Amino acid sequence: MRKIYLPKIGARIIKSGVAVLLCFLIYQINCRSGILFYIALAALQCMQPDRISSKSIAKQRICGTFIGALYGLLTILLQYKFLLPLQLPYACYCAVVALCVMASLYTAVVLKLQSAAYFSCVVYLSITMVHIGDENPCLFVVNRVVDTLLGVGIGMLVNNFQLPRHRQKDTLFVTGLDEVLLTRDSHLSDFSRVELNRMLEEGLPFTIMTMRTPASFLEATQGIRLRFPVILMDGAVIYDPLKNSYPYKCEMSYGQASEIVHALQSIGLESFQNIVDNDNVFIYFQQLNNPGACQIYEQLRRSPYRNYIHHPLPEGEPVVYIMAVDLTEKIEAAYQTLTVRKDATQYKFLCYSSQDYPGYTYLKIYHKDATKTKALKHLKTMTDFQKTYTFGTIPGIYDESVERLPADDVVKLLKRRYEPLIWQRHI
Repeated sequence: MRKIYLPKIGARIIKSGVAVLLCFLIYQINCRSGILFYIALAALQCMQPDRISSKSIAKQRICGTFIGALYGLLTILLQYKFLLPLQLPYACYCAVVALCVMASLYTAVVLKLQSAAYFSCVVYLSITMVHIGDENPCLFVVNRVVDTLLGVGIGMLVNNFQLPRHRQKDTLFVTGLDEVLLTRDSHLSDFSRVELNRMLEEGLPFTIMTMRTPASFLEATQGIRLRFPVILMDGAVIYDPLKNSYPYKCEMSYGQASEIVHALQSIGLESFQNIVDNDNVFIYFQQLNNPGACQIYEQLRRSPYRNYIHHPLPEGEPVVYIMAVDLTEKIEAAYQTLTVRKDATQYKFLCYSSQDYPGYTYLKIYHKDATKTKALKHLKTMTDFQKTYTFGTIPGIYDESVERLPADDVVKLLKRRYEPLIWQRHI
């Protein structure tokens, strides 16, 4: 039989239950004043993955409630002062409600509170379509606002509650990306994204170092609110995602790059030359004949983060790295040829199989000084950190080996290292 996967009960689910329980307790203590449904609903809506989202929902809920309550009160006054005394038909009341719905939406737009527009209509319609016949509908309007404020307060209190922790803000935490933060299918899980953003919001000094290009990195980490520059292209560049700039580059000279391009051409390999110019990445190529390179080009050229140029490498232009991709046997033979050249010590050669294109292998060539270790040392100087703590898959290289550890468990381990509970600090 097929096993049924039951996910773990997360903190957000537990906090939601606690928030509702508190709503019940306060409702009872307050002699059942107000409407419990609206209190609990407002509290649950504030149960968001992080504080930024929670504050945004709270603002929407409060602003929308005040706008809706204002127009609800106006409708009540019109109903009891004019419509009923003048014995106007019910259609007039319907027209007033419709016009006030439009007015509620327009008011939210004018006040630049578009996200609160929906809540304003919910509150308005609850007043005018559900409670207009109450003995004292004006009292309901007041209670509705109070219920919302009380529910939002409970929600924010519970959602932001944390056990006392000691946060290591004097240490820059650094992780790899593939086989570390990303799942086997090269995605960032919802849990990792939420937990990383929560810690980043609370001051986690965190960055990433990876072999990926800026384009591939940005695609893989969408939704992560990084504050520090990251190390990309296996240490060849440091990229600042906030400023979209490259404060550090370790490049091959134009002469070195030309030598490698010609050497690859002489053994029948096509290549892509990656350069960074004016904080933009340009990928030059001269010809594409092998199916693997053509397929990669067709797949990636549509990306808004990549700029492919079918043209010889510009004269005098330094190169960050050169990439060739072809059948494994051909690339392995080229690797053996290039690494025994007299000038081989000027370069760093990486050779690895493609997971997306079986039977094909990548060959990447960098300047010899383009290493993650040197880039991290430069990044420490840039960010004024004296200490770093690294997570990676190679034992003995990183402070914390996470080989074969699931991506979510890596984030949990990062959390334990960054913000251990006060009584676990020395464990």
